[in-house]
Amino acid sequence: MKALSKSDLEIYASYLSKNLEGKHLSSPILYTEKAFFFRLSGKDGSRFSIVLDEECPRVYIASEGIGATSVSSHFFDQLKKELVNPYIEKVSAFGDDRILKLSLLTINSVFKEEPRNLYIELFPHHPNLVVTDGENKIVLCYKTSHADDDRPLLKGIIYEAPKKNKFTAKPSSFDPKAFENECYLAEEVLSSKRKNDRFSYLFRALKNRKKLLERKLVSLDKDIAEANGHLDDGRFGDAIYMSMDSIPPKASSFVYEGEEIKLDPSRSAAENANAYYKRAKKAKMTLKQVDISKEKASKELEEITSSLTQLEHADEAGLEMMAKELDMAIANQAKKKGAHEWRGLSVSSLPYCVEYEGTKILYGKTSKQNDCLTFLFETAKDHLWFHVMGNSGSHVIIKKDDPTEEEINLAASIALLNSKQEEGEVMMAYRKDVRKGSVPGQAVVKTFKTLRLNSLNKNAKKLLNDAKRYNF
Repeated sequence: MKALSKSDLEIYASYLSKNLEGKHLSSPILYTEKAFFFRLSGKDGSRFSIVLDEECPRVYIASEGIGATSVSSHFFDQLKKELVNPYIEKVSAFGDDRILKLSLLTINSVFKEEPRNLYIELFPHHPNLVVTDGENKIVLCYKTSHADDDRPLLKGIIYEAPKKNKFTAKPSSFDPKAFENECYLAEEVLSSKRKNDRFSYLFRALKNRKKLLERKLVSLDKDIAEANGHLDDGRFGDAIYMSMDSIPPKASSFVYEGEEIKLDPSRSAAENANAYYKRAKKAKMTLKQVDISKEKASKELEEITSSLTQLEHADEAGLEMMAKELDMAIANQAKKKGAHEWRGLSVSSLPYCVEYEGTKILYGKTSKQNDCLTFLFETAKDHLWFHVMGNSGSHVIIKKDDPTEEEINLAASIALLNSKQEEGEVMMAYRKDVRKGSVPGQAVVKTFKTLRLNSLNKNAKKLLNDAKRYNF
């Protein structure tokens, strides 16, 4: 994604003025440390977004609402106090560089209107957000600077644009709509960063536990190799007793049937023999114990690895919704629990997957699998969701936009089969219209259609027999 040039911004400012002027900014959200979202007044529920990315700082209007809880920062708390439901009077490019100015009217602490200016500095590597009062004095700054800098940015100082050498403007083919689309697509990166930031303690704890288990397995393999090297020590003890009379006192070794056997000169022959017997016995016990420990560690490693994979493919809304159920309580959880106490996701949480002509259809067999499939994993909001009517059964999702009638029929058949029905009614809804119920596996469906199947799809049974755990 390319950063805006000065000529791009002049075109974009004109576009933004037509879409922002006369509207209010409300319900501010700090999406990530550097991403600020505001709801725009109006019926369409769109939002105004400011992203102070170092490589490509940007502002844009997104048609989709916010749909997320805010993180917190001291600057954001101050920003909310300074910009209370501001009315946008004017949007314009400012100065000789890439600065967007929003002239605002806001409500102060005594409920009177006050003018405010919001300057969005879209400089790569040095983006900034500055709020000034009616006299253009700085009241709040995302990045401050020292008083002796060429352009001091401190509270109470008159805001000025940076001095820039004049240059010949180049013709621009900037397309505001295409730019906004690029910005919207880039939100996938923002979403990933936000998720990692909010749940970093959990990812970190699980990754640390994974490394510990991997080191443990390496150590156990070394113990196995060493123990295998002492399994035959018993026959060395036998050899010592067989050659007791011929072994010189304080000998460091002797030869028995062509093989040299080491001895401890400070011990008697009997003591050396007993030492070999003890090592052989210890080796057998070690192998037995190590096999148990290795099996346990391998199983835990598999569960931790599966948990990490599932969490990395989980959407934030699902993580929040299932936080308590998955032992992921956000507040202070990192201090209270270690990864070794993880009891949430596991291999058994993974739903099943069948593939029909390249289309994946996912379904759960247990309440945990159903919950993870519908409410945790990243599946598109407009993917179709199925469940048999009036009975317990599988949650089924077609992982595809605009599935065919054949695929819909197949998904509905799978829902029936998993409820041991050969015919019946199946509800079909968009995933975005399905909410989590009060008990594991329960779903509350806002809007749905009813499909009546008098017979199962001919491919359903065969596909279920070939079903495998879903592999991300």
